[in-house]
Amino acid sequence: MTARDQLTLSMSGFGATSATRRVILDWFEFLGGRPGEVIYVDGGSDRASMSHLVALVQEGLIDRLELLNPRHFENDFHRCYVQEYRSGLLASKPYVMFVKPDTLPFRTGRDSWLDDDVRVLEDPGVFAVTLGHLIAPAGGTRDGYLTHDFASLNFSLMKRASFMQAMRGEIGPFIDSDFRGEFPSHIRCEEKYRRALIEWAWQSHCRRHALVTLSRPESRDWTIFHLNKSGGKLLSLRDRYRAREDVELFFDKPFSLYRPPDKGLKKLGKSIENAVRRVRKGGN
Repeated sequence: MTARDQLTLSMSGFGATSATRRVILDWFEFLGGRPGEVIYVDGGSDRASMSHLVALVQEGLIDRLELLNPRHFENDFHRCYVQEYRSGLLASKPYVMFVKPDTLPFRTGRDSWLDDDVRVLEDPGVFAVTLGHLIAPAGGTRDGYLTHDFASLNFSLMKRASFMQAMRGEIGPFIDSDFRGEFPSHIRCEEKYRRALIEWAWQSHCRRHALVTLSRPESRDWTIFHLNKSGGKLLSLRDRYRAREDVELFFDKPFSLYRPPDKGLKKLGKSIENAVRRVRKGGN
Protein backbone atom coordinates (compact mmCIF):
# COMPACT_ATOMS: atom_id res chain seq x y z
CA MET A 1 0.00 0.00 0.00
CA THR A 2 1.41 3.40 -0.99
CA ALA A 3 1.55 6.54 1.13
CA ARG A 4 -1.09 8.04 -1.14
CA ASP A 5 -3.45 5.13 -0.41
CA GLN A 6 -3.13 5.89 3.30
CA LEU A 7 -3.87 9.59 2.87
CA THR A 8 -7.05 11.60 3.37
CA LEU A 9 -7.25 14.88 1.49
CA SER A 10 -9.34 17.02 3.85
CA MET A 11 -10.90 20.23 2.62
CA SER A 12 -13.28 22.72 4.19
CA GLY A 13 -14.63 25.96 2.89
CA PHE A 14 -17.54 28.20 2.01
CA GLY A 15 -18.82 29.10 -1.42
CA ALA A 16 -17.67 26.37 -3.81
CA THR A 17 -17.59 27.29 -7.52
CA SER A 18 -16.85 25.56 -10.80
CA ALA A 19 -13.17 26.26 -10.05
CA THR A 20 -13.28 23.90 -7.06
CA ARG A 21 -13.12 20.91 -9.39
CA ARG A 22 -10.00 22.27 -11.05
CA VAL A 23 -8.31 22.84 -7.67
CA ILE A 24 -9.03 19.28 -6.54
CA LEU A 25 -7.59 17.90 -9.78
CA ASP A 26 -4.48 20.05 -9.31
CA TRP A 27 -3.97 18.48 -5.89
CA PHE A 28 -4.42 15.00 -7.37
CA GLU A 29 -1.74 15.88 -9.93
CA PHE A 30 0.54 17.18 -7.18
CA LEU A 31 0.08 13.94 -5.23
CA GLY A 32 0.79 11.83 -8.30
CA GLY A 33 -2.75 10.44 -8.36
CA ARG A 34 -5.96 10.26 -6.40
CA PRO A 35 -5.47 9.86 -2.63
CA GLY A 36 -7.13 7.11 -0.63
CA GLU A 37 -9.92 9.42 0.55
CA VAL A 38 -11.24 12.90 -0.18
CA ILE A 39 -13.39 14.73 2.36
CA TYR A 40 -15.05 18.10 1.97
CA VAL A 41 -16.89 19.89 4.79
CA ASP A 42 -18.94 22.87 3.65
CA GLY A 43 -19.72 25.74 5.98
CA GLY A 44 -23.36 26.40 5.04
CA SER A 45 -23.10 27.71 1.48
CA ASP A 46 -25.95 28.54 -0.86
CA ARG A 47 -27.76 26.10 -3.16
CA ALA A 48 -25.48 26.77 -6.15
CA SER A 49 -22.34 25.99 -4.15
CA MET A 50 -23.90 22.84 -2.75
CA SER A 51 -24.79 21.75 -6.28
CA HIS A 52 -21.17 22.10 -7.37
CA LEU A 53 -20.06 19.93 -4.46
CA VAL A 54 -22.71 17.27 -4.99
CA ALA A 55 -21.66 17.03 -8.64
CA LEU A 56 -18.08 16.36 -7.50
CA VAL A 57 -19.33 13.53 -5.29
CA GLN A 58 -21.25 12.05 -8.20
CA GLU A 59 -18.16 12.35 -10.41
CA GLY A 60 -16.11 10.47 -7.82
CA LEU A 61 -13.76 13.31 -6.90
CA ILE A 62 -15.12 13.63 -3.34
CA ASP A 63 -15.82 10.56 -1.20
CA ARG A 64 -17.50 12.13 1.79
CA LEU A 65 -19.30 15.46 1.71
CA GLU A 66 -20.79 17.20 4.75
CA LEU A 67 -23.27 19.98 4.09
CA LEU A 68 -24.72 22.39 6.62
CA ASN A 69 -28.08 24.11 6.80
CA PRO A 70 -27.27 27.79 6.06
CA ARG A 71 -29.33 28.77 9.13
CA HIS A 72 -27.25 26.60 11.46
CA PHE A 73 -25.31 28.06 14.39
CA GLU A 74 -22.05 26.90 12.85
CA ASN A 75 -22.56 28.89 9.65
CA ASP A 76 -20.68 31.96 10.75
CA PHE A 77 -17.54 33.61 9.36
CA HIS A 78 -15.98 33.61 12.83
CA ARG A 79 -16.75 29.93 13.50
CA CYS A 80 -15.14 28.37 10.43
CA TYR A 81 -12.97 26.40 12.87
CA VAL A 82 -15.88 23.99 13.35
CA GLN A 83 -15.77 22.85 9.72
CA GLU A 84 -11.97 22.77 9.82
CA TYR A 85 -12.06 20.51 12.86
CA ARG A 86 -14.67 18.25 11.31
CA SER A 87 -12.68 17.87 8.10
CA GLY A 88 -9.99 16.14 10.17
CA LEU A 89 -12.39 14.29 12.45
CA LEU A 90 -14.10 12.58 9.50
CA ALA A 91 -10.83 11.35 8.00
CA SER A 92 -10.43 7.57 8.15
CA LYS A 93 -6.87 7.23 6.82
CA PRO A 94 -3.76 7.33 9.04
CA TYR A 95 -2.43 10.50 7.36
CA VAL A 96 -4.36 13.70 6.73
CA MET A 97 -3.46 16.45 4.31
CA PHE A 98 -5.40 19.62 5.03
CA VAL A 99 -5.74 21.99 2.08
CA LYS A 100 -7.98 24.95 1.34
CA PRO A 101 -9.90 25.23 -1.94
CA ASP A 102 -8.18 28.52 -2.77
CA THR A 103 -4.64 27.15 -2.42
CA LEU A 104 -2.73 25.77 -5.40
CA PRO A 105 0.28 23.44 -5.55
CA PHE A 106 2.90 23.12 -8.25
CA ARG A 107 5.88 20.84 -8.69
CA THR A 108 8.09 19.44 -11.39
CA GLY A 109 9.87 16.23 -10.49
CA ARG A 110 10.21 15.35 -6.80
CA ASP A 111 7.94 12.36 -7.36
CA SER A 112 8.88 10.84 -4.00
CA TRP A 113 7.94 13.91 -1.97
CA LEU A 114 4.96 12.31 -0.21
CA ASP A 115 6.91 9.20 0.78
CA ASP A 116 9.70 11.46 2.04
CA ASP A 117 7.34 13.62 4.09
CA VAL A 118 5.51 10.65 5.58
CA ARG A 119 8.90 9.28 6.61
CA VAL A 120 9.74 12.60 8.27
CA LEU A 121 6.51 12.41 10.28
CA GLU A 122 7.85 9.27 11.97
CA ASP A 123 10.20 11.56 13.90
CA PRO A 124 8.44 12.07 17.28
CA GLY A 125 9.66 15.69 17.32
CA VAL A 126 7.85 16.60 14.08
CA PHE A 127 4.18 17.53 14.24
CA ALA A 128 3.44 18.38 10.58
CA VAL A 129 4.82 19.32 7.20
CA THR A 130 3.30 22.61 6.07
CA LEU A 131 3.99 25.46 3.64
CA GLY A 132 6.34 28.41 3.99
CA HIS A 133 3.72 31.19 4.03
CA LEU A 134 3.05 31.33 7.76
CA ILE A 135 2.84 34.04 10.40
CA ALA A 136 6.60 34.41 10.85
CA PRO A 137 9.81 33.54 9.01
CA ALA A 138 11.34 30.11 9.55
CA GLY A 139 13.22 29.65 12.79
CA GLY A 140 15.94 27.50 11.27
CA THR A 141 16.65 24.52 9.04
CA ARG A 142 16.55 20.77 9.53
CA ASP A 143 17.50 18.06 7.04
CA GLY A 144 16.71 20.28 4.07
CA TYR A 145 13.45 21.67 5.51
CA LEU A 146 12.69 25.02 7.13
CA THR A 147 11.53 24.80 10.75
CA HIS A 148 8.55 26.50 12.41
CA ASP A 149 6.14 26.06 15.31
CA PHE A 150 3.05 26.91 13.22
CA ALA A 151 1.09 24.93 10.62
CA SER A 152 -1.36 26.32 8.07
CA LEU A 153 -4.69 24.87 7.02
CA ASN A 154 -3.87 26.07 3.52
CA PHE A 155 -1.58 23.05 3.42
CA SER A 156 -0.51 20.75 6.23
CA LEU A 157 0.30 17.06 6.23
CA MET A 158 0.21 15.20 9.55
CA LYS A 159 -0.69 11.92 11.17
CA ARG A 160 -4.38 11.73 11.99
CA ALA A 161 -3.40 10.54 15.48
CA SER A 162 -1.32 13.71 15.92
CA PHE A 163 -4.26 15.84 14.80
CA MET A 164 -6.58 14.20 17.32
CA GLN A 165 -4.02 14.45 20.12
CA ALA A 166 -3.60 18.18 19.49
CA MET A 167 -7.35 18.77 19.35
CA ARG A 168 -8.17 16.85 22.51
CA GLY A 169 -5.19 18.28 24.39
CA GLU A 170 -5.72 21.91 23.45
CA ILE A 171 -9.45 22.44 22.89
CA GLY A 172 -11.13 19.25 24.15
CA PRO A 173 -13.69 20.94 26.47
CA PHE A 174 -14.62 23.43 23.74
CA ILE A 175 -15.21 20.56 21.32
CA ASP A 176 -17.30 18.73 23.92
CA SER A 177 -19.49 21.83 24.30
CA ASP A 178 -20.27 21.63 20.55
CA PHE A 179 -18.22 24.82 20.27
CA ARG A 180 -20.83 26.72 22.27
CA GLY A 181 -18.86 26.96 25.51
CA GLU A 182 -16.17 29.40 26.55
CA PHE A 183 -13.41 29.96 24.02
CA PRO A 184 -10.21 28.28 25.30
CA SER A 185 -8.59 30.85 27.58
CA HIS A 186 -5.02 29.72 26.91
CA ILE A 187 -5.40 30.50 23.18
CA ARG A 188 -4.28 34.12 23.24
CA CYS A 189 -5.00 36.10 20.09
CA GLU A 190 -7.01 39.11 19.04
CA GLU A 191 -10.71 38.32 19.02
CA LYS A 192 -10.97 38.88 15.26
CA TYR A 193 -8.40 36.10 14.75
CA ARG A 194 -10.18 33.53 16.89
CA ARG A 195 -11.55 32.05 13.69
CA ALA A 196 -8.06 30.53 13.20
CA LEU A 197 -8.55 28.43 16.35
CA ILE A 198 -7.35 25.16 14.79
CA GLU A 199 -4.06 26.70 13.71
CA TRP A 200 -3.58 28.40 17.11
CA ALA A 201 -4.28 25.07 18.81
CA TRP A 202 -1.67 23.37 16.63
CA GLN A 203 0.87 26.02 17.56
CA SER A 204 0.03 25.73 21.27
CA HIS A 205 0.42 21.96 21.03
CA CYS A 206 3.82 22.32 19.35
CA ARG A 207 5.05 24.75 21.97
CA ARG A 208 3.72 22.71 24.87
CA HIS A 209 5.42 19.53 23.65
CA ALA A 210 8.54 21.07 22.02
CA LEU A 211 7.52 19.94 18.53
CA VAL A 212 8.37 21.51 15.18
CA THR A 213 6.62 21.86 11.87
CA LEU A 214 8.58 21.72 8.63
CA SER A 215 8.25 23.30 5.20
CA ARG A 216 10.13 22.68 1.98
CA PRO A 217 12.00 25.74 0.66
CA GLU A 218 10.15 27.05 -2.39
CA SER A 219 11.62 27.29 -5.88
CA ARG A 220 10.37 27.47 -9.45
CA ASP A 221 10.04 23.68 -9.24
CA TRP A 222 8.09 23.62 -5.94
CA THR A 223 5.49 26.05 -4.63
CA ILE A 224 2.26 25.95 -2.66
CA PHE A 225 0.57 29.34 -2.92
CA HIS A 226 -2.55 30.70 -1.27
CA LEU A 227 -4.61 32.75 -3.75
CA ASN A 228 -7.58 33.86 -1.60
CA LYS A 229 -9.75 34.05 -4.72
CA SER A 230 -12.52 31.93 -6.16
CA GLY A 231 -14.30 31.29 -9.45
CA GLY A 232 -12.99 33.00 -12.55
CA LYS A 233 -10.48 35.14 -10.64
CA LEU A 234 -8.90 32.04 -9.16
CA LEU A 235 -8.69 30.36 -12.57
CA SER A 236 -7.13 33.45 -14.13
CA LEU A 237 -4.45 33.57 -11.42
CA ARG A 238 -3.99 29.81 -11.76
CA ASP A 239 -3.01 30.22 -15.41
CA ARG A 240 -0.33 32.74 -14.48
CA TYR A 241 0.78 30.65 -11.52
CA ARG A 242 1.26 27.53 -13.61
CA ALA A 243 3.12 29.60 -16.21
CA ARG A 244 5.46 30.52 -13.30
CA GLU A 245 4.85 34.25 -13.69
CA ASP A 246 6.71 36.21 -11.00
CA VAL A 247 6.55 33.33 -8.54
CA GLU A 248 10.00 34.25 -7.22
CA LEU A 249 8.47 37.32 -5.55
CA PHE A 250 6.60 35.12 -3.09
CA PHE A 251 8.96 32.31 -2.12
CA ASP A 252 8.54 31.46 1.60
CA LYS A 253 7.16 34.90 2.47
CA PRO A 254 5.03 35.14 5.63
CA PHE A 255 1.38 36.12 5.05
CA SER A 256 1.97 35.90 1.31
CA LEU A 257 -0.80 35.79 -1.31
CA TYR A 258 0.02 35.18 -4.95
CA ARG A 259 -0.47 38.55 -6.62
CA PRO A 260 1.71 38.82 -9.75
CA PRO A 261 2.13 42.39 -11.03
CA ASP A 262 -0.51 43.55 -13.50
CA LYS A 263 0.39 43.62 -17.15
CA GLY A 264 -0.92 45.00 -20.45
CA LEU A 265 -4.27 46.77 -20.47
CA LYS A 266 -4.96 45.92 -16.87
CA LYS A 267 -1.72 47.59 -15.81
CA LEU A 268 -2.57 50.67 -17.88
CA GLY A 269 -6.08 50.81 -16.45
CA LYS A 270 -4.82 50.70 -12.88
CA SER A 271 -2.25 53.43 -13.64
CA ILE A 272 -5.03 55.69 -14.94
CA GLU A 273 -7.23 54.84 -11.95
CA ASN A 274 -4.44 55.68 -9.50
CA ALA A 275 -3.70 58.94 -11.32
CA VAL A 276 -7.37 59.96 -11.08
CA ARG A 277 -7.36 59.17 -7.36
CA ARG A 278 -4.29 61.31 -6.81
CA VAL A 279 -5.91 64.25 -8.64
CA ARG A 280 -9.10 63.89 -6.61
CA LYS A 281 -7.17 63.66 -3.39
CA GLY A 282 -5.21 66.78 -4.29
CA GLY A 283 -8.43 68.60 -5.13
CA ASN A 284 -9.86 67.81 -1.72
